[in-house]
Amino acid sequence: DGATALPSTISLASTWDRKLARDCGKVLGNESRMKGFNVMLAGGVNLAREPRNGRNFEYFGEDPLLSGILAGESIRGIQDENIISTVKHFALNNQETGRFSADVRISESSARESDLLAFELAIEVGQPGSVMCAYNLVNGSFCSESDWLLNTVLKNDWKYPGWVMSDWGSVRSVDAAMAGLDQQSGDQLDAEVFFDAPLRAKVESDPAWAARLDDMVHRILRSLFAVGLMDRP
Repeated sequence: DGATALPSTISLASTWDRKLARDCGKVLGNESRMKGFNVMLAGGVNLAREPRNGRNFEYFGEDPLLSGILAGESIRGIQDENIISTVKHFALNNQETGRFSADVRISESSARESDLLAFELAIEVGQPGSVMCAYNLVNGSFCSESDWLLNTVLKNDWKYPGWVMSDWGSVRSVDAAMAGLDQQSGDQLDAEVFFDAPLRAKVESDPAWAARLDDMVHRILRSLFAVGLMDRP
């Protein structure tokens, strides 16, 4: 509805220019904040594994080092404008066809040396306030309820302090909360608003769920303060 049309992300990647990536992020962040947004669903850091993927132009190519560093700089630029940047789609979301059902089978070492490395670098460089999980499955578990991806890798191994949001319509049960999901996004597309009455019932009956809810809220508020959003209404 009237914003600067920047070159595609794959074009930005071809410059290998960290400053330009950050400057582009600042443009995105500034215009979004001026339009009243406080969270951006950017930037994307999925690797180009499938050349026919219709969203490859949104990402930084096939190299995890280049992708992670430039995505991180873009994230820094967005958050320079005091709004949240969301790194996505976590993880191994490399095709659109069958994206709701594709099960990516990969060894831990291969994942950590490729797609997960790109995310790790983007998070280290950009320190995004939030992470959006992907639609697909990884080794048999949907990303929105993958304890290994969200708790073991992201929050424990990488010590990520921000929050994890779902992609729109990707939550299948309230149990996703215990797997590490902090926010149910686009809940009108899910079978149920799981993070409402079902979550409340769990919290009221089990101290472990109450502690999990406290952690969810803390992670969201912490990120809003960390990027200066609360200081620049």
